Amino acid sequence: MNIDPLKALEGKVELLKKELKSLEARVDDVQSDASQNQLSQTNLLRDNTRRLTRTDDRVAELAESVHRLERLLVALNRKVRAGETRKADFDHWPDLDEDLIAKILHGQDAYARRPQTPQQAKEIRKAIAEYDRRAAEAIEAAEALTHLPPDAESLWRKHYRQWRAITTRQRPEAPDDDTHAGDSAAKSAGNEAVARARRQIRARIEDAVAHDLLFPAWFENALGPAAPPGKADVWLYTATDVVLYRLLHGITSPADALGPAPQDEGHRKDLHDRLTNECAEHRRP
Repeated sequence: MNIDPLKALEGKVELLKKELKSLEARVDDVQSDASQNQLSQTNLLRDNTRRLTRTDDRVAELAESVHRLERLLVALNRKVRAGETRKADFDHWPDLDEDLIAKILHGQDAYARRPQTPQQAKEIRKAIAEYDRRAAEAIEAAEALTHLPPDAESLWRKHYRQWRAITTRQRPEAPDDDTHAGDSAAKSAGNEAVARARRQIRARIEDAVAHDLLFPAWFENALGPAAPPGKADVWLYTATDVVLYRLLHGITSPADALGPAPQDEGHRKDLHDRLTNECAEHRRP
């Protein structure tokens, strides 16, 4: 025991320094162990990730191989059946004549048109009245031009401006009060024609399925060789619309069910996009 307070304090400081060094050494050891453990875990995770990636790639390759084999089997099955099986005819529809097709197309056009509201018709009539008033003034101005004295330049310019103002404009087209009624009739007739066409098309598809007929190549390319399990009704609905689409738009390709996608926005493009997506779903394994 040191009776000198200063010496005693220095001794305690030295002791604390030794303990601090010991703690630092222990912390360094712990950090080193943690770093090594983290590195080991990182390497393990990296190795597992590589294995999973290789496994995923292999699964994708196998799935693609299975898909190719399925398509080869379908093609082989078609060749085998082609020589001994009756073929379904989804391209010739003598009962669905041009008049029926025209009704469907006119109905689609009627749905595509935006009907005028009563307020819009009122505004158009108001614009027509204003145009007619200005046209009458312009005619009077044109007649006045022939009677003006040579030195009446300001009046001549005024009347000429009135005349030019109306000749550069176009009279608004009068609203057709019969358009709405005509469109309603076209929609009704179109809906009836669609219902009739769909009934006949669906009945022929169901008959082909029931008698195990060979579908056209374009049909199988789009919808597969058969309805997916548990989705026969949905598959039949899409198949009916695909056949009707070909009939409405004159698609005759033996391989492509829907033909090229329409460029212009509208009902046909919307229908093409919908059927393309639905067919892809039906072909999904």
